[in-house]
Order: sequence, then structure tokens, then C-alpha cells
Amino acid sequence: FDPVGHFEYDLNRTKKTYVRIPLSSNATFSVAVFGGTSSTSVNSSDGNPHTVVKSTPSGLTEDLGQQMVNGVLAKGSRVTETIPVGALGNNREIKIVNERWYSDDLQILVKSINNDPRFGVNMYELTNIDRSTPDPSLFVPPSDFTETDYNHR
Repeated sequence: FDPVGHFEYDLNRTKKTYVRIPLSSNATFSVAVFGGTSSTSVNSSDGNPHTVVKSTPSGLTEDLGQQMVNGVLAKGSRVTETIPVGALGNNREIKIVNERWYSDDLQILVKSINNDPRFGVNMYELTNIDRSTPDPSLFVPPSDFTETDYNHR
């Protein structure tokens, strides 16, 4: 994602091709990392087919205020969802707690903790935050890749 140029680059490593997809100027980015894999999504209200619509989880939401997270001011919220007894064959209620810390300044999630007794605790944390301007070459596809049309990737 190039947040300055407002483009997403979708690379196909096998074919050594890429698609350059324009993004709305009001797009925000979310990154989730679990083990050795990551998932990235773009949130916007521009009708772009690559847009992921934000959903609001059900459950009790608590405002955790603001605090510094890895040197960045972030707003926190905690959502607690309760699965009632018997809903999944469970003999007691299941409480799922998802805590999120979001930086308005960076427009990105900087920390999340998901505690689900069925799957354990999963934590994501953005570390080593460098607020300097990145090298523009980071947002250029590799020189041996060829740009293709989105429908022919």
C-alpha cells in the first residue's frame, strides 16, 4: 500500500506481474499478523470494489480512553461478546474479549488483544514505529515485474 500516492499494488510472485489499484484519499489501512502470515485490508466509503466495509461487533463496548502505545498516542476500546450456554453445545457461557488500540494520528491499529477461550489469546502489536518519511523505492514494484490489467492478473 502506498498511502501517499494512494495506490495498492497487488503482486503475483509466480507470474512476476502486478496490478496498480487506485485508492480513495480517505482510505485507512488495517494489518493483522498471526504467526508467519499477515492480512491487510483497506477501509473506505468510496464504493471501490477493493474496499472492505467496517463492521461493528456485537457485545458490550467499553471506552478505554487514550494512552501511549509504543510511543504513539492511541484510543482504546474493549468489546466483550458473550456466547450463551448451549449456543455452540457449550455447557457454560463463553466470554470473548477483544481489546483494540487505534492511532488517529497514524490512522492504523497499533495493538490488539483477542482473548477467546476456544482459541486462546492472540496479540498483534506494531513495534519499532519509525515516523520518518519512508524511502519512495519501498512503494515501487520490483523492476523485473510487469504491470497487468486487474482482470488478467
